[in-house]
Parts: sequence; C-alpha cells; structure tokens
Amino acid sequence: MKMFTLITGSGAGIGKALAVECASKKMNLLLVSLAGIELETTASEIRAAYNIECYTLGIDLSKPESFCNVYKWVKENNFSINILINNVGIGSKGNFEHTETAFNEKQLQLNIHAVTMLTRLFLDELKANAPSHIMNTSSMGGFYTIPGKTVYSASKAYIYFFSRSLRLELKQHNVIVSVLCPGGTDSNQNTIAINSELKGVAKRSILMPEHVAKEAIDQMLKGKARIIPGFINKVSYHISRLVPEFIQQMIISNAFKHVEKHKY
Repeated sequence: MKMFTLITGSGAGIGKALAVECASKKMNLLLVSLAGIELETTASEIRAAYNIECYTLGIDLSKPESFCNVYKWVKENNFSINILINNVGIGSKGNFEHTETAFNEKQLQLNIHAVTMLTRLFLDELKANAPSHIMNTSSMGGFYTIPGKTVYSASKAYIYFFSRSLRLELKQHNVIVSVLCPGGTDSNQNTIAINSELKGVAKRSILMPEHVAKEAIDQMLKGKARIIPGFINKVSYHISRLVPEFIQQMIISNAFKHVEKHKY
C-alpha cells in the first residue's frame, strides 16, 4: 500500500523546507496550507525535482471544523498516511493588552486546536499503518516565559507537553511521537525583520528553514522525542535547566526588550 506524509502549514517557511526534505527522502506528500500561489509553487517545485506523488489542499485551518475537511479530503481520495507533521501555527510580537482578541482566537485555533484535532482524527489510521510517526512543531519559546509573546509561548508549551504525553500513550502501538522545538528561524520577511532586532544568544542562534528541516526529519525518523535544531539552541536548553528562574527571566527580558511590535 502506498503511504503518504501529511504536512500542514507547508506552503512556505519551515513547512516548505520540511516538505522538500521529506520529498528528498522519497516520501509521497499531502501538503495542507492556505490556498494560493505559495502552496502550488511548492508542490510544483517538488514534483519537478523528485519522483514522488504530491497533492495539495488549500484550506484555512483557523476556521472552525476545517480539520474535519482535511480528514474528509484524505478519506475521499483513499490516501493512506503513516506520517503526520503538524507544522501549522502563527507567531506574534506585542504586549497581550495591545493584541486584538480576533488575532488571539486565530492563534489559539491554529497553534492548539487544529494540531490537537488533526492528531485525534488521524490517530486510528496511524495506528493501523504502524510503524508510523507524528511530529508536532512547538518552539524554544515553549520552554520559557517571554514578554511580548504571551499567547504564542503558552500555546507552544501546550504543544510540547501534549506531544510528550502522547508519546507515552502511543508507544505500545508503535506510533512514535516527536516534538520539534526550533529557535529563531529566518522563514519569511516578517520573521527576518523581528530576528534582526534580537540580541545576544537569541541573535546568534537563528537558523535557516532548510537547516531546521533536515535535522527535524532526520531525528524524527530516528524516533527522537524532543528535537532542538542547532548547537546553540541545544546548549541553551540544557543550561537553562540548571539556571534559576529569575536569572532566566532577566536574560530573556534583555534579549527581547528592543524588539518592536510585529505580527506574523
């Protein structure tokens, strides 16, 4: 039976890089992202460069019940999935009190609800097609309390602990759950603008999407539970486990205090 890897948020940035990396390993792809030129261009480039099957679904996963439409599309086309990569999400920068409630709702829908519901809908199929993989995209931000990224960092903390707990539940079914925790990544013009204003270690740890994707897919296929791309990010994470919380907060506040308000 022909198997597919389903990747959400795969039209650009880290999601596109993940799709290309999977294609290079001869995985057939189902790319789910916002409808538009970015998604279709990504699919066209992949089809031209790699001898695989690649299908797309343009959909806004911030809309209620959109995840049900993804599941319906997969079933109606008789696609069989053995890898689910929940990469969809949206970041932000700005104090919570200045953020529109509609944006907060959209961010929670994408970063938490869509990821959780898609995982639940495809769980039986992934169990049936085991050995299989789930990889959810969290963030280094999910490990820390970050001013100006209140909802974002909280949502990524949810994804981290959701993934780690799910890994324990599904181990007996040979469904391997990994969580990707990238640091700053120059994935689009807005993130490049934000990253350019970072200071210290946060500035030096910035990676390109291709670097993140290569390490992510390699480690996922090896069954790694927590994937932190980049040497500086790995060192920062392990050191932070030993540093008192008040020192962590002082370092983080200094790194982010000069960043202007952005949304991306």
